[in-house]
Amino acid sequence: MLVQFQHWFVHADAAEFALGVGVLVAAAAAGLHGFLRFSRLLRLIADTPTARIRSAPQGFVELEGMSGWLPGPEIHARLTGYPCVWYRYTIEEHRGRGRNRRRTVIERGQSDDLFELRDETGRCVIDPEGAIVIRPDRDTWTASNLGSDFGPKVHSAGLSGGRYRYTEERLHAHQPLLVLGEFRTRHHEGQEREERMKDLLSRWKNDPEIIRRYDSSGDGRLSLDDWQRVRAAAREEVERVMAAEEQPDAFHLVRRGDHGTQRILLLSTLSEAQLLLRQRLRAYGSGLVFIVAASLALWALNLRY
Repeated sequence: MLVQFQHWFVHADAAEFALGVGVLVAAAAAGLHGFLRFSRLLRLIADTPTARIRSAPQGFVELEGMSGWLPGPEIHARLTGYPCVWYRYTIEEHRGRGRNRRRTVIERGQSDDLFELRDETGRCVIDPEGAIVIRPDRDTWTASNLGSDFGPKVHSAGLSGGRYRYTEERLHAHQPLLVLGEFRTRHHEGQEREERMKDLLSRWKNDPEIIRRYDSSGDGRLSLDDWQRVRAAAREEVERVMAAEEQPDAFHLVRRGDHGTQRILLLSTLSEAQLLLRQRLRAYGSGLVFIVAASLALWALNLRY
């Protein structure tokens, strides 16, 4: 085969040679991009220890648990209607005939509904927007007419050559899930915090002990600066009380990071060991494509020039 390549590169006209070298350069660029991308993800997975939800640090974390629905109506996949916590779908149409036949995407979408991850220590909310989803359940089927012969079981009807092709991917409830993303705990924000502050300040403003403690002038009145210190102390007291509650009004959220953080959210049905193996194979495979394609391109240029 190498001899055949050599003969072709030596005797091809200029346009064909440029096209051949261009294909090799494009393959090398794709291989390099894949190697860098998969290697980065591999390092993130390998270097991020698995945390427990209750004790997870704020920032980029790796969690393992079971997926589930939040209180409220269940999520149902767009095409099949199957219950799930996340879905993504594509509808394609075959257009043209013969060699001009091609698939054209006419509709695609995915779920952005929040769902839950839980482990033995607690629960957190997953915001799947912008997620990389690895190894979801996948169904693909075809149909002769848009919206008819619907569902993955139509394979048995002999419609493999149908005009429309449907693809749906899903993550199901009660499914083991590995998650890498930005972990944040939201504490007592909103009206309840302010109401507690107002209530405490209304009691403190007539409390002789508070006035004596913060009255800097000793005249029995609180100046504006004194009152600012009282407000700061009241805020600290509210924070302390709310943090000490057995069930504080707070929740954990995992999402794709903002600017300046790891801008990755990964959801995987594979275990950490399986995911690491998968990423290694992809990274090494992409690196091999880069080496082979780049070497062939340089070899072809050396033959010709």
